[in-house]
Amino acid sequence: MKKYILFLFVIVSLVACKTEDDGPPPNPFDVKIDTPDMPLIEPDSASLLGLHKFIFSQSCAVPGCHDGSFEPDYRTVQSSYSSLVFHPVIKNTQDGRFKVRVKPFSVAESWLHHRVTTQDQVLGRMPLYDNPLTAGQVKAIEDWILAGAPDMFGHVSALPNTQPQFLGLAAFLQFGPIEYRIDTTRDDVFAPFGTLNNNQMTLWLRVEDDSTQTADLQLNEMLFSDDPFDFSNARKIQATYRATPKIVPDFYGPGADGDFHWKIVVNTNTFTPNAITYMRYRAKDGDHTETFEFPTPDQGIGWQFYMSFFVVQ
Repeated sequence: MKKYILFLFVIVSLVACKTEDDGPPPNPFDVKIDTPDMPLIEPDSASLLGLHKFIFSQSCAVPGCHDGSFEPDYRTVQSSYSSLVFHPVIKNTQDGRFKVRVKPFSVAESWLHHRVTTQDQVLGRMPLYDNPLTAGQVKAIEDWILAGAPDMFGHVSALPNTQPQFLGLAAFLQFGPIEYRIDTTRDDVFAPFGTLNNNQMTLWLRVEDDSTQTADLQLNEMLFSDDPFDFSNARKIQATYRATPKIVPDFYGPGADGDFHWKIVVNTNTFTPNAITYMRYRAKDGDHTETFEFPTPDQGIGWQFYMSFFVVQ
């Protein structure tokens, strides 16, 4: 037994000495391959890769502004693409003419291009507080948009098909030849507006769609209810399309008029005096089976109040 233990001790000692002297065994996967030096190929400046490298990731004058804290998100090529192309705008011009930050094939409808070229001192040209982009940089953005704003793999996105958009309501009362706008009488836009009893009230609505012409929208009805979230037994009145729109001056701000094509006329004496009546507009485009509604119950009480009025007796 003692001889056996001594034998094991000698073997372990020899192995330990060999490991200490010779080091670890060679890694069979540690293969050295000589490769020729490859020249660095810069991306096309008018491609998404080039725009991200030379403009988006370099030009912001405020550190951390477009790092995910604020959109567009320029941290990566993919985040730049997804927060630009067909991405709805948050800030806009007073007339609200831009729908998306980048619309493929259309420089004039791309908010990104407007922001880097605008002379509006109030809005501010990007990059803020820094030198404007060079003519070459602006041209690279234009070329990318006109090429369809392709992604990093060269794929051009198809236009998404969205539900109609509700863009505003304006209410009027007529007294002889004079028309008075009454939805402006409320102190807060998210509050019911007042109207007078025994009068005809005209409601003008602006509803648009990205693929269906306004005149071709279907259903187009206003629902009236005394409950902001229950329209199951609501009264319905059909809206009529007017090819010549109602122009409401300064609807979106000073100098930013609104054009309204859908008209509804109601008699105020058919509503309960001194009680709030809530409205919900419904429409359908030519591409969706489901009905568009504004406001929806999950949009909060503020929008329910925006679409409401009370009759003063």
